[in-house]
Amino acid sequence: LRVALVEFGLLYRSATQDGIDARVLDVLEKRTGCKLIRVSLPRARIWAELKTGTVDMATAAVSTPEREAYAYMLPYLQLRNVVLVRSEVAKQVPTQKAFESSALRIGVVRSFRHEPAFDALIANMHSQKRVVETSDIDDLMRMLQRRVVDAILCPPILHPETLKQQLVVRDWAPKEQMVLANLTLTHKAFTLEQAEHWNEVLETIRKDGTLHSIANAFLVPAD
Repeated sequence: LRVALVEFGLLYRSATQDGIDARVLDVLEKRTGCKLIRVSLPRARIWAELKTGTVDMATAAVSTPEREAYAYMLPYLQLRNVVLVRSEVAKQVPTQKAFESSALRIGVVRSFRHEPAFDALIANMHSQKRVVETSDIDDLMRMLQRRVVDAILCPPILHPETLKQQLVVRDWAPKEQMVLANLTLTHKAFTLEQAEHWNEVLETIRKDGTLHSIANAFLVPAD
């Protein structure tokens, strides 16, 4: 099975071929007996290849009705996005309303989906031509560092330590809104019965503490 991973902070780094997602795949490989051939691709390309069947699986994907038409979505992690604002402009935008009313620009990764509140924010800013899209997380961080954008949208697990002193975190999404990261299985490679079996394996990994142990190996407690 050919599985696609995306550069996503602590979830996966192609330079080390390690991260939470990589270790979850290690466990899935052992428990299912399936050989997983891993490739690192930009998110937009992953969706295109899942649709055509060139890729059989993908990690850290957000479900939408369109995507569910050609792939099974198996949730395994909950994430929460924040807006990282450059410190020199942060005083101008203490609230989401102030941010939307400003002339500041935000950077996002193309094809990423977020909490409904943030997707609505992005749609509104798109109409004002204040959204800059890029292909991956590393480009997103570079745009912020080079002041191409004033803010970016990403989960705290992607918080760039090298820029930490230059950023202010704005947690604007409603508390009840989270993003589910899914293991995605294309309809071209899996039957519904097979997808249900993989979901049962994921559920076992959650219940026996394996997933918690993997995450704790990378995450640090909040201050």
